[in-house]
Amino acid sequence: MVTLSGRIRSTRKELFMPFQLTLKWRPYTDHLRTLANNWGVSPAAKTRLEWMIFYETVGKRNARATANYFSVSPKTFHKWKKRFDPHRIQSLEEESRAPHKRRVWQVSEEEEQRIISLRKKYLKYGKKKLRILYNQDFGTDISTWKIERVVRKHNLYPDPLEHQKKLRREKRRQTKPKKRIKELLETGYTGILWHTDSITIWWYGERRVIFTALEDKTKVGYARVYLGGTSRKATDFLRRLVYLSNGEIQIIHSDNGSEFAGEFEKACKELQIEQVYSRVRQPKDNPALERFNWTVQDEWLSLSEIGLDDIQEANLDLTNWLVEYNNHRPHESLDYLTPLAYASKVRVLPMYPASTGTIFNMI
Repeated sequence: MVTLSGRIRSTRKELFMPFQLTLKWRPYTDHLRTLANNWGVSPAAKTRLEWMIFYETVGKRNARATANYFSVSPKTFHKWKKRFDPHRIQSLEEESRAPHKRRVWQVSEEEEQRIISLRKKYLKYGKKKLRILYNQDFGTDISTWKIERVVRKHNLYPDPLEHQKKLRREKRRQTKPKKRIKELLETGYTGILWHTDSITIWWYGERRVIFTALEDKTKVGYARVYLGGTSRKATDFLRRLVYLSNGEIQIIHSDNGSEFAGEFEKACKELQIEQVYSRVRQPKDNPALERFNWTVQDEWLSLSEIGLDDIQEANLDLTNWLVEYNNHRPHESLDYLTPLAYASKVRVLPMYPASTGTIFNMI
């Protein structure tokens, strides 16, 4: 502690006023922390400051011991120790990682106008096809990168608004990563898992969609015909499946189709059903249901006298076949038991025989 004394001269009058000022010493570490608070550095920078304080005090200038204490690599600690300047507390902030030399626009005005004219003429052609046409029309080569940059710069898409929506959808997918079925099966799961999918069929020029579902362990199957494949139709199918399975669905697995987004996702949250997805372009992630889809078409639709002209009649006919599939048809993968017989052996039935009969009332 230091005490200073003296006199202050007044500016208006020739008067001297005595004063006494006491200075209290404080630890240098507190001084550094005060600087960090006064300059408003980020929480990450304050954490790195604690590394340096620990290194100089408790750590006894042992870099490895300090790194181990804060669970960081010695390489990381040495990097920040080298950057640290006690007289400039902001030295512990992250620096920009942007490249010093950025790629500049390398498309000449002539090339740009040629690409624009070609793209407007062939709006549906991709950049690789446009490159071939550019070479044929102008006798010189151009990179697909330049074509892509010009298309992006001038928004030369068949439907610009739809393209922007697509970009926003992709951005949302990146910020909300999906849980994949492969990860679920590798780590294990509890509860009842159902697989679901949709089959699109063109029936004499008219579109029909068959939604299908298969229980993972017992291979109990369910299916229903719809006029379309929207998320609203998929939601209706899900609610029927929940009713028939007595609400025993904890996890539902589907592909990445739009019918399993939107209203379907909201229904899953409402019903507290966890959604998992197949990997993109990996049909092997759902082999049992792919086989069931084939069976529906081969053993029911190809032999059906009703067909898909009338949706109500088609669903009644499909229900009769489902009763046979779940109650009478032996399954090789179940040691030649029926799905419901196998389910009665291993656990409580996911779809009771009585419930199967109630399908008729839901058509």
